Amino acid sequence: MLKIIGVIIGFFLILFAGIVGRNIYYQISQNTNDSIPVYEEAIKFPDYPALNVKGKTPEEVKQILHGELLVKAGDCITCHTNTLENGQVFAGGLPIQTPYGVIYTSNITPSKQYGMGQWQDADFIKAMREGISPNGSYYYPAFPFLYFNKITTEDLLAIKAYLNAIPAVEKQNRQNKMIWPFSWRFIQLGWRILFFHNTGPYKIDPQKSTEWNEGAYLVEGLGHCGMCHTPSYYLFTEKLTLAAPIQKYYLSGAYTQGYLAPDISKSALDDVSDQELLKIFTQYQTIGGGKLHGPMVEAVHNSLFYLPKEDLLSIIEYLKSIKSSLTSISPLKKTNYGKNIYKLHCSVCHDVGVNGAPKLGNFESWNPLLNSGMGKLYDIAIHGNASMPAKGGCTGCNEGAIKAAVDYLVGCSTNKLPHDAVSCP
Repeated sequence: MLKIIGVIIGFFLILFAGIVGRNIYYQISQNTNDSIPVYEEAIKFPDYPALNVKGKTPEEVKQILHGELLVKAGDCITCHTNTLENGQVFAGGLPIQTPYGVIYTSNITPSKQYGMGQWQDADFIKAMREGISPNGSYYYPAFPFLYFNKITTEDLLAIKAYLNAIPAVEKQNRQNKMIWPFSWRFIQLGWRILFFHNTGPYKIDPQKSTEWNEGAYLVEGLGHCGMCHTPSYYLFTEKLTLAAPIQKYYLSGAYTQGYLAPDISKSALDDVSDQELLKIFTQYQTIGGGKLHGPMVEAVHNSLFYLPKEDLLSIIEYLKSIKSSLTSISPLKKTNYGKNIYKLHCSVCHDVGVNGAPKLGNFESWNPLLNSGMGKLYDIAIHGNASMPAKGGCTGCNEGAIKAAVDYLVGCSTNKLPHDAVSCP
């Protein structure tokens, strides 16, 4: 009987669309400081609040400060602060757009009336690990409990201690504006039966190094990197994503909030030096020297920038070990195949012309190269040259995928669109 109920409820799974998000444009201006670039900001970045540790013992202060680092690693401030309306830090109210309505983030300050001031430790652990509120209702998976499930009990209590030490904000939570019947939280049971497995907390792999395990713990848990960088199951159309990652394509790239979250698995990063990858986390710089755009800017500014270098190197070690099946957003479907390969693996350089790379759409930069024929272009793209790594750094791409990307890039630069592409950007 339970299985039948689950199947019926599963019909409503389209509720769990991943975050379509805020269509905000981010632009980084020229770096005028050795450590922190100057932004032309579309939004304001919130400041972490002062802590109240009066009357706390040294051990309690140590726990709170550890919790602060964990909260930064989880980038909690980005979603739980409504910077769109100059909202107070951690007071919630940020609108998360989905195809089925708007979800508003919650107040997580120690307000006893509107926040978590009356939560017991068990309430917090259950919310973070199982996505169930103190009143027993299910949280929408826009809240990444699917990933926070891996956080250890010790770290969860440290996070709670930190949140109890920040200023309480007496701001009432906003009611979600979901289209009926998606406002019925109980229908999430079907999603949970199919996609949520309460396997946490994280279990150390004794076959791996301490650094690798630390990286895995951060990426799989607090960092919830897969939420953006892994394609999700969906119903009927990719716009009806189920916020449920397809594990065979883990970290191999996806779209989020209208931006590309690129492949960050071994196939994309294996040939990139650790020092160059550190520039992403500390200097807002993409591989090849471009500037970050989109949600990753917030992830760096509000989160990764605060992590110790050894944590960042652990993350890099873990990412470089991940072997995933290649995806072009929709698992290698024929339509837009070349375009999707380009977006995932080539756009970082060719969208802006980094290091002299011929720019997408710039006929003048491509015309001299075409005199040697497409065969020569394929050869350069597959084997690399002085300024371009083999296969554009996508070691997991086969030659057919690289040729399709070249066809798309050249076609969109010469007004001869490949037959399998719907449109050029």
